[in-house]
Order: sequence, then C-alpha cells, then structure tokens
Amino acid sequence: MEDFVVIGKIADTYGLNQELKVLAYLPPKEWKRIKKVYFKKRGGDYVPFELEKLRPHGEKWVLIKLKAVQSQEDATRFLGAKVFLPKENLPKRKKDEYYFFELEGLEVRSQEGKVLGRVDRLSSDKDRVYLEINDGKVIIPFIKEFVLEVKPEEGYLVINSLLEELF
Repeated sequence: MEDFVVIGKIADTYGLNQELKVLAYLPPKEWKRIKKVYFKKRGGDYVPFELEKLRPHGEKWVLIKLKAVQSQEDATRFLGAKVFLPKENLPKRKKDEYYFFELEGLEVRSQEGKVLGRVDRLSSDKDRVYLEINDGKVIIPFIKEFVLEVKPEEGYLVINSLLEELF
C-alpha cells in the first residue's frame, strides 16, 4: 500500500468556476508539476482526482479546479478536506524545509537540551503553521524566531528559551 502525506487543506471555494482555494503545505511553485491529487474517504481509501487547472495564489495558497467538479455545490463538498499525495511523488525538499509528517512526533527541547514535550500535530491558519505540543496544551508558531533547530533524523527540535515558561 502506498504511503500518503497531506500537502494542503481546502479552505474555501474561489470565484464562480468551481475552483478550490488550498492552503498549501508545499510551496505553491512545487504544485505546478502535480497532475493528480488524492482525497481520503471515510473508509480510509484514497481517491484520485485529476486537476483541470492549478495556479498559485499568493505565498501560501494555490487555486485548483478538479475535473470531476462541475458545479459550485460539488465544490463546497470539499471544504475542510485535506489534500494528499503519495509520499514517493513529493518533491525533494530544500535545506531547512520540512514536511508536516517529518515534524510530528519530534521531541521538543530547550536550548539547554531539556526535554519539554513532543509535537503531537501541526495545524495552520491562513498565514502560518503551528506546532501543537503536549496534547495541544502549548501551541507555538513554526517560525525561525521560535524554532531554532530541527533535527528530524535525530528525533528532536530546539525552541527559543524565551518560550520555556509556557511548559
């Protein structure tokens, strides 16, 4: 069975042409070569959808039009859905870029090496990605001022000491 990873989330419809506005977890320029995306059914199966149209929309967004979506009503059924891609189809990441699945489960350490918790999951809003730590009791933006070092191969990341009192 193929491993799939989340590459975005449908945030809204866009315009009157059944386009979907996707918060992109990959840089929008990386989406250009994608011809097919997948959505997960309730039973756990992944269903492929061919893209009719795709275009970047700002720094963190892409607009997609699925061939199978023929009405605005069809488009609204995708709101809130996660967009998947098989892991082997992911573009190679650059230095200091990470996929969500690489960050989930990492130990969170202080600059002094003290273990503060674990990244349970990641969430995002329109502009930013957040690390949810210790069952969501601590949520910090994933920005270089707060997350100083990321070592997925070693199983941890280091946060700014100024954030320690949150734990």
